Amino acid sequence: MDPTAAALADDLDVLACPATGQKLHFDRDGLNLVAADGTTSYRLSGGVACLMPSSAGGADQVQEFYDDKGWAQSSAGVFGDTETFVDTRRAPFAFTKRCMRRLQRHFRRGGKYLLDAGSGPIPHEELARYGEHFAKRVCVDLSVSALRVARAKLGDRGVYVQGDLTRLPLQDDCMDAVTCNHVIYQIPDPEAQAKAFREIWRVLKPGGIAVVVYWWSHAPLEWRLGKIARLLGRPTPIRVSAADGPQPVHAPQSVEWFETQRWPFHFRYESYRAITNKFMREHLHDDWRGRVFLDGVFALQTLAPTMCGRDGAIPAILIFKD
Repeated sequence: MDPTAAALADDLDVLACPATGQKLHFDRDGLNLVAADGTTSYRLSGGVACLMPSSAGGADQVQEFYDDKGWAQSSAGVFGDTETFVDTRRAPFAFTKRCMRRLQRHFRRGGKYLLDAGSGPIPHEELARYGEHFAKRVCVDLSVSALRVARAKLGDRGVYVQGDLTRLPLQDDCMDAVTCNHVIYQIPDPEAQAKAFREIWRVLKPGGIAVVVYWWSHAPLEWRLGKIARLLGRPTPIRVSAADGPQPVHAPQSVEWFETQRWPFHFRYESYRAITNKFMREHLHDDWRGRVFLDGVFALQTLAPTMCGRDGAIPAILIFKD
């Protein structure tokens, strides 16, 4: 058996065939994974278990972007996804990283498995720290190239699975906690987004927590903060180079959409970031004015996390399983 396949053997019990939900085992040569009924097999690629269903609705454009540009690194080591979507000026980027660190407290309980749903290459050190108290981080993503970068970072502390969030190739009740960052709103179909939320709940262990960073289509708090930001003067417009080729479709839904779904779980809102990268690029100077404004936003998020999560732009939705 290939050494990279052998490293997967101890964690095989948490994987499942995305088509049937059956457990998987190695074939005779140890080169592929086979469903229990013996009719479906999946390949292994450099330590990555490729468990994509035969069709993943709306995934092709997302996968093409991230394989081609999103997870390619510049000469400075910056991923294309970060260059395209994130305000990387000093003050806004420091604020975003501070928001990432704030969510780390939800993962301090630890356990055996942390699912990183839509992990990519784990592009920020702040996100990597979510897994400090877990024996293994199960990275699931559409992009094999991103998973190989994640594997280079985590080695044997990770399990690497190419899979679809709407049909997670995992057993029921197997993950101690889940982190899912800026992924579900990239699924074009709202019904498929709802399915991804339910899949995260399905694989979560009773007593576990999932933290899903989402994006509301309408954020009244961000609008109000924009009125305050305008008092500080408009910055010079920032030009962001558009990525060549297809880009992922962002399809955020409203808080009303979320609250009218018939979820099998209970949830509460936490604030990830009350404002978007677009807001920061359009409204904030990268100087003392921007820092003072962002310090105020962070203080508001800390003092009123539920309000900022519901009315701000980028919530962290906490999902619980009894």
